[in-house]
Amino acid sequence: MKIKNNAEIKAAARERLLGQYGRVIFIQLFYIFLVLAIMMASGSDTGNGIGAIILYYALSFIAYIILQVFMFGLCKTYLNACCRMPYGVGSLFSGFGDNRVVVSAIMFAALQFIFSVPGLVMAERYISSGDRIFEEYAMIASSAATIVYYIVWLSFSQLYYVLLDFPEKSFGDCIKMSVWLMKGQKLKFVGMQISFFPLMLLSIPTLGLGLLWVMPYMQASEASFYLSLTSGKAAGTDRY
Repeated sequence: MKIKNNAEIKAAARERLLGQYGRVIFIQLFYIFLVLAIMMASGSDTGNGIGAIILYYALSFIAYIILQVFMFGLCKTYLNACCRMPYGVGSLFSGFGDNRVVVSAIMFAALQFIFSVPGLVMAERYISSGDRIFEEYAMIASSAATIVYYIVWLSFSQLYYVLLDFPEKSFGDCIKMSVWLMKGQKLKFVGMQISFFPLMLLSIPTLGLGLLWVMPYMQASEASFYLSLTSGKAAGTDRY
């Protein structure tokens, strides 16, 4: 079976979501609530001084790990929806019982932190010196870090789906499989994500309410993308 094109993948996602929009929108809203609550808790004022700064970044690091575990749960929600399998709000918390998921979350958090270090250093220099050149450096470094992180993340973008699909596989094997699945498929995946930008822009006049439809559609399409990769590559001769 050949790998579907993006139009076919998105059509499959729409078909799978028929009759399920109410439930997935509720779960999506609950996920957003969790994200906002965690971000507010981790962003609380920790005071001044080096100790306070270390505490702030430590809390931010832990918060990112927790958010990643919830992201795994969101992936489970949409993968199950696309496969007509049971899911609910409890799916968001399913990753906390799998050590491989926690390790994955720590890996993503560590990568995010490593790539953000130059921007953080420049931001601290700007705060301490007041020299606006460091503010510009911080913005450039942060933008570059975001792009580099995204490029690296593409190879691991299927990791949570692989962890869900293959509970018997080790973390290392799941990493290898994600990299294998995305081999030669990165631009296609990026193209699919970009294709949702017009819908996001159309949501602006609705004060963001349109995103309650766009976000589930996008998440389901990413799950459908994974299903297309696994069925298409399983029929080929290439192996990870």
